[in-house]
Amino acid sequence: MHDDRLYDEKELEKSWLLSYSDLITLLFIIVVIIAASSSTAIRTEREEAKKEVAKQQENLHQVHESLDLLNLQKLELQREVHQLEARKKTLSEDGALESQGEAPPVPQPPLGSQETGERDMEKVRTQLSSALNELNLDFEETAEGLRIRLPETILFRSGSADLQEKGKEVVATVAGVLQQYPHLVRIEGYTDDVPIGRSAYKSNWELSSARAIAVMREMVDVHELPAPRFTVAGWGEHKPLVDNSNEENRARNRRVEIMILADKEE
Repeated sequence: MHDDRLYDEKELEKSWLLSYSDLITLLFIIVVIIAASSSTAIRTEREEAKKEVAKQQENLHQVHESLDLLNLQKLELQREVHQLEARKKTLSEDGALESQGEAPPVPQPPLGSQETGERDMEKVRTQLSSALNELNLDFEETAEGLRIRLPETILFRSGSADLQEKGKEVVATVAGVLQQYPHLVRIEGYTDDVPIGRSAYKSNWELSSARAIAVMREMVDVHELPAPRFTVAGWGEHKPLVDNSNEENRARNRRVEIMILADKEE
Protein backbone atom coordinates (compact mmCIF):
# COMPACT_ATOMS: atom_id res chain seq x y z
CA MET A 1 0.00 0.00 0.00
CA HIS A 2 2.78 2.31 0.85
CA ASP A 3 4.48 1.54 -2.42
CA ASP A 4 1.34 2.27 -4.50
CA ARG A 5 0.86 5.64 -2.88
CA LEU A 6 4.45 6.53 -3.52
CA TYR A 7 4.01 5.58 -7.19
CA ASP A 8 0.88 7.81 -7.52
CA GLU A 9 2.71 10.74 -6.00
CA LYS A 10 5.55 10.36 -8.48
CA GLU A 11 3.10 10.19 -11.38
CA LEU A 12 1.35 13.33 -10.08
CA GLU A 13 4.67 15.13 -9.94
CA LYS A 14 5.31 14.25 -13.61
CA SER A 15 1.84 15.27 -14.85
CA TRP A 16 2.81 18.95 -15.21
CA LEU A 17 5.40 17.93 -17.79
CA LEU A 18 2.63 16.72 -20.07
CA SER A 19 0.80 20.05 -19.83
CA TYR A 20 4.05 21.95 -20.44
CA SER A 21 4.82 19.79 -23.47
CA ASP A 22 1.35 20.42 -24.89
CA LEU A 23 1.83 24.16 -24.37
CA ILE A 24 5.21 24.16 -26.16
CA THR A 25 3.73 22.19 -29.05
CA LEU A 26 0.83 24.62 -29.30
CA LEU A 27 3.17 27.61 -29.26
CA PHE A 28 5.33 26.01 -31.97
CA ILE A 29 2.26 25.47 -34.16
CA ILE A 30 1.21 29.11 -33.64
CA VAL A 31 4.71 30.31 -34.60
CA VAL A 32 4.65 28.16 -37.75
CA ILE A 33 1.24 29.55 -38.72
CA ILE A 34 2.41 33.14 -38.16
CA ALA A 35 5.58 32.54 -40.17
CA ALA A 36 3.58 31.03 -43.04
CA SER A 37 1.17 33.97 -43.01
CA SER A 38 4.03 36.45 -42.98
CA SER A 39 5.72 34.68 -45.88
CA THR A 40 2.51 34.83 -47.90
CA ALA A 41 2.09 38.52 -47.08
CA ILE A 42 5.68 39.28 -48.09
CA ARG A 43 5.24 37.39 -51.35
CA THR A 44 2.04 39.30 -52.07
CA GLU A 45 3.69 42.65 -51.31
CA ARG A 46 6.64 41.73 -53.53
CA GLU A 47 4.33 40.89 -56.44
CA GLU A 48 2.42 44.14 -55.93
CA ALA A 49 5.72 46.07 -55.89
CA LYS A 50 6.76 44.42 -59.18
CA LYS A 51 3.43 45.37 -60.73
CA GLU A 52 3.84 48.94 -59.49
CA VAL A 53 7.37 49.16 -60.96
CA ALA A 54 6.12 47.80 -64.29
CA LYS A 55 3.29 50.33 -64.26
CA GLN A 56 5.71 53.18 -63.54
CA GLN A 57 8.00 52.05 -66.37
CA GLU A 58 5.04 51.99 -68.73
CA ASN A 59 4.06 55.51 -67.65
CA LEU A 60 7.66 56.67 -68.12
CA HIS A 61 7.71 55.15 -71.60
CA GLN A 62 4.50 56.96 -72.49
CA VAL A 63 6.01 60.22 -71.23
CA HIS A 64 9.08 59.69 -73.43
CA GLU A 65 6.87 58.99 -76.44
CA SER A 66 4.83 62.12 -75.78
CA LEU A 67 7.96 64.27 -75.41
CA ASP A 68 9.42 62.91 -78.64
CA LEU A 69 6.16 63.61 -80.46
CA LEU A 70 5.97 67.12 -79.02
CA ASN A 71 9.58 67.78 -80.04
CA LEU A 72 8.87 66.70 -83.60
CA GLN A 73 5.70 68.80 -83.73
CA LYS A 74 7.61 71.79 -82.36
CA LEU A 75 10.29 71.38 -85.02
CA GLU A 76 7.67 71.15 -87.75
CA LEU A 77 5.98 74.30 -86.47
CA GLN A 78 9.32 76.12 -86.33
CA ARG A 79 10.01 75.06 -89.91
CA GLU A 80 6.60 76.29 -91.07
CA VAL A 81 7.04 79.61 -89.23
CA HIS A 82 10.44 80.06 -90.84
CA GLN A 83 8.99 79.38 -94.30
CA LEU A 84 6.07 81.74 -93.70
CA GLU A 85 8.40 84.50 -92.53
CA ALA A 86 10.55 84.07 -95.64
CA ARG A 87 7.42 84.13 -97.81
CA LYS A 88 6.12 87.21 -96.02
CA LYS A 89 9.42 88.99 -96.55
CA THR A 90 9.36 88.17 -100.27
CA LEU A 91 5.77 89.37 -100.66
CA SER A 92 6.56 92.59 -98.78
CA GLU A 93 9.48 93.32 -101.08
CA ASP A 94 7.40 92.56 -104.17
CA GLY A 95 4.60 94.78 -102.90
CA ALA A 96 7.02 97.65 -102.25
CA LEU A 97 8.37 97.39 -105.80
CA GLU A 98 4.87 97.30 -107.30
CA SER A 99 3.84 100.38 -105.31
CA GLN A 100 6.80 102.19 -106.87
CA GLY A 101 5.73 101.12 -110.33
CA GLU A 102 8.54 98.60 -110.73
CA ALA A 103 8.08 94.98 -111.66
CA PRO A 104 9.52 92.55 -109.15
CA PRO A 105 12.72 90.99 -110.42
CA VAL A 106 12.53 87.46 -111.78
CA PRO A 107 14.84 85.26 -109.73
CA GLN A 108 17.83 84.06 -111.71
CA PRO A 109 20.19 81.31 -110.68
CA PRO A 110 23.41 82.92 -109.49
CA LEU A 111 26.36 82.66 -111.82
CA GLY A 112 28.82 80.09 -110.69
CA SER A 113 26.45 78.86 -107.94
CA GLN A 114 27.68 75.30 -108.33
CA GLU A 115 31.28 76.43 -108.01
CA THR A 116 30.36 78.52 -104.96
CA GLY A 117 28.66 75.54 -103.36
CA GLU A 118 31.67 73.35 -104.00
CA ARG A 119 33.98 75.93 -102.48
CA ASP A 120 31.77 76.18 -99.40
CA MET A 121 31.71 72.39 -98.97
CA GLU A 122 35.48 72.36 -99.31
CA LYS A 123 35.70 74.87 -96.44
CA VAL A 124 33.32 72.76 -94.35
CA ARG A 125 35.38 69.66 -95.16
CA THR A 126 38.63 71.32 -94.13
CA GLN A 127 37.32 72.68 -90.83
CA LEU A 128 35.47 69.47 -90.01
CA SER A 129 38.56 67.37 -90.64
CA SER A 130 40.64 69.60 -88.36
CA ALA A 131 38.02 69.55 -85.59
CA LEU A 132 37.37 65.80 -85.68
CA ASN A 133 41.05 64.87 -85.80
CA GLU A 134 41.42 66.26 -82.30
CA LEU A 135 38.72 63.79 -81.17
CA ASN A 136 40.16 60.85 -83.14
CA LEU A 137 37.02 60.77 -85.28
CA ASP A 138 36.61 60.75 -89.04
CA PHE A 139 33.99 61.45 -91.71
CA GLU A 140 33.35 60.34 -95.27
CA GLU A 141 32.27 62.12 -98.43
CA THR A 142 29.13 60.95 -100.23
CA ALA A 143 27.07 62.17 -103.17
CA GLU A 144 24.81 63.98 -100.69
CA GLY A 145 27.49 65.64 -98.59
CA LEU A 146 29.67 64.82 -95.59
CA ARG A 147 28.71 61.96 -93.24
CA ILE A 148 29.96 61.80 -89.65
CA ARG A 149 29.48 58.48 -87.83
CA LEU A 150 29.40 58.69 -84.05
CA PRO A 151 29.46 55.38 -82.12
CA GLU A 152 27.05 54.74 -79.26
CA THR A 153 29.90 54.39 -76.76
CA ILE A 154 30.77 58.08 -77.19
CA LEU A 155 27.24 59.46 -77.09
CA PHE A 156 24.99 57.29 -74.91
CA ARG A 157 24.81 54.59 -72.29
CA SER A 158 23.21 51.31 -73.31
CA GLY A 159 19.44 51.65 -73.78
CA SER A 160 19.55 55.41 -73.06
CA ALA A 161 18.92 58.50 -75.18
CA ASP A 162 20.54 60.94 -72.72
CA LEU A 163 23.78 62.40 -74.03
CA GLN A 164 26.89 61.72 -71.96
CA GLU A 165 29.40 64.49 -71.31
CA LYS A 166 31.79 63.07 -73.92
CA GLY A 167 28.92 63.00 -76.41
CA LYS A 168 28.08 66.63 -75.68
CA GLU A 169 31.69 67.59 -76.38
CA VAL A 170 31.59 65.86 -79.77
CA VAL A 171 28.25 67.46 -80.68
CA ALA A 172 29.64 70.86 -79.64
CA THR A 173 32.61 70.35 -81.99
CA VAL A 174 30.38 69.58 -84.96
CA ALA A 175 28.00 72.41 -84.05
CA GLY A 176 30.95 74.82 -84.01
CA VAL A 177 31.57 74.07 -87.68
CA LEU A 178 27.88 74.19 -88.60
CA GLN A 179 27.48 77.62 -87.02
CA GLN A 180 29.71 79.06 -89.74
CA TYR A 181 27.80 77.68 -92.73
CA PRO A 182 24.07 77.45 -93.57
CA HIS A 183 24.07 73.87 -94.86
CA LEU A 184 21.11 71.61 -94.10
CA VAL A 185 21.72 68.72 -91.72
CA ARG A 186 20.15 65.28 -91.43
CA ILE A 187 20.62 63.27 -88.21
CA GLU A 188 19.87 59.53 -88.19
CA GLY A 189 19.89 57.02 -85.35
CA TYR A 190 20.68 53.30 -85.70
CA THR A 191 20.82 50.29 -83.35
CA ASP A 192 21.77 46.61 -83.56
CA ASP A 193 19.19 43.81 -83.87
CA VAL A 194 19.12 42.83 -80.19
CA PRO A 195 15.59 43.37 -78.79
CA ILE A 196 15.18 46.11 -76.19
CA GLY A 197 15.52 44.85 -72.61
CA ARG A 198 15.53 47.19 -69.63
CA SER A 199 14.85 50.57 -71.18
CA ALA A 200 12.24 53.31 -71.31
CA TYR A 201 11.78 52.47 -75.00
CA LYS A 202 9.78 49.55 -76.30
CA SER A 203 11.66 49.06 -79.56
CA ASN A 204 14.96 49.78 -81.27
CA TRP A 205 13.11 52.06 -83.68
CA GLU A 206 11.93 54.29 -80.83
CA LEU A 207 15.37 54.30 -79.19
CA SER A 208 17.14 55.25 -82.43
CA SER A 209 14.63 58.05 -83.07
CA ALA A 210 15.03 59.40 -79.54
CA ARG A 211 18.82 59.42 -79.90
CA ALA A 212 18.68 61.33 -83.19
CA ILE A 213 16.35 63.86 -81.58
CA ALA A 214 18.66 64.18 -78.55
CA VAL A 215 21.61 65.13 -80.80
CA MET A 216 19.46 67.57 -82.74
CA ARG A 217 18.08 69.17 -79.55
CA GLU A 218 21.63 69.66 -78.25
CA MET A 219 22.54 71.56 -81.42
CA VAL A 220 19.35 73.64 -81.44
CA ASP A 221 18.85 74.33 -77.74
CA VAL A 222 22.44 74.57 -76.53
CA HIS A 223 24.32 75.78 -79.60
CA GLU A 224 21.43 77.84 -81.04
CA LEU A 225 21.48 76.44 -84.56
CA PRO A 226 18.25 77.15 -86.50
CA ALA A 227 15.76 74.28 -86.13
CA PRO A 228 14.54 74.46 -89.77
CA ARG A 229 17.98 73.29 -90.92
CA PHE A 230 17.48 69.86 -89.35
CA THR A 231 15.65 66.68 -90.19
CA VAL A 232 15.84 63.57 -88.00
CA ALA A 233 15.20 59.89 -88.60
CA GLY A 234 15.35 56.66 -86.63
CA TRP A 235 16.14 53.45 -88.50
CA GLY A 236 16.36 51.06 -85.56
CA GLU A 237 18.07 47.80 -86.51
CA HIS A 238 17.54 48.43 -90.22
CA LYS A 239 20.35 49.55 -92.53
CA PRO A 240 23.23 48.04 -90.50
CA LEU A 241 26.80 48.78 -91.53
CA VAL A 242 27.76 45.14 -91.04
CA ASP A 243 25.95 41.94 -90.09
CA ASN A 244 25.03 41.51 -86.43
CA SER A 245 26.79 38.15 -86.09
CA ASN A 246 29.05 39.17 -83.20
CA GLU A 247 29.40 41.83 -80.49
CA GLU A 248 32.02 43.82 -82.36
CA ASN A 249 29.76 44.17 -85.39
CA ARG A 250 26.76 45.00 -83.25
CA ALA A 251 28.77 47.78 -81.58
CA ARG A 252 29.57 49.26 -85.02
CA ASN A 253 25.88 49.26 -85.93
CA ARG A 254 24.87 51.16 -82.78
CA ARG A 255 25.54 54.72 -83.96
CA VAL A 256 24.25 58.17 -84.84
CA GLU A 257 25.08 59.65 -88.24
CA ILE A 258 25.22 63.39 -88.93
CA MET A 259 24.92 64.17 -92.62
CA ILE A 260 25.95 67.70 -93.65
CA LEU A 261 24.15 68.19 -96.95
CA ALA A 262 25.34 70.24 -99.91
CA ASP A 263 21.98 72.04 -99.93
CA LYS A 264 21.70 75.24 -97.90
CA GLU A 265 18.98 76.81 -95.83
CA GLU A 266 16.89 79.22 -97.89
